[in-house]
Amino acid sequence: MESERESGGGFGWGLVVGGLVGLVAGAYLASGPGRDQVEGLRSRTIELTGGRDEIRARARSAAGRARTAVSDPGHPLRKAINEGRTAARRRRQELEPDGGNGVGGGGATIIGEPGRTEPE
Repeated sequence: MESERESGGGFGWGLVVGGLVGLVAGAYLASGPGRDQVEGLRSRTIELTGGRDEIRARARSAAGRARTAVSDPGHPLRKAINEGRTAARRRRQELEPDGGNGVGGGGATIIGEPGRTEPE
């Protein structure tokens, strides 16, 4: 019982130290006028990421490359999409009870009502 009492202070000390660190960080960040800090952060962010026009241009360029990749039949991405579609169709036909030929109701059986199906 004595060892539990001695080891229980870790949380309390962590709470005190965390509070002190938070207080010091808050005092440091609040030392300058808020408007100047916000403006400084804003200008620094723009410097690091570029302007809005540059970001838009990069996004449009990436979207154009993606469109080209998907629409070009010889592109590996387009080939992968087509292979995935073919595999999905094949698997769906394997899983359908009628072999995927459209005969046999084409719906899911409603639980509790034998012989009645719900359209998919």
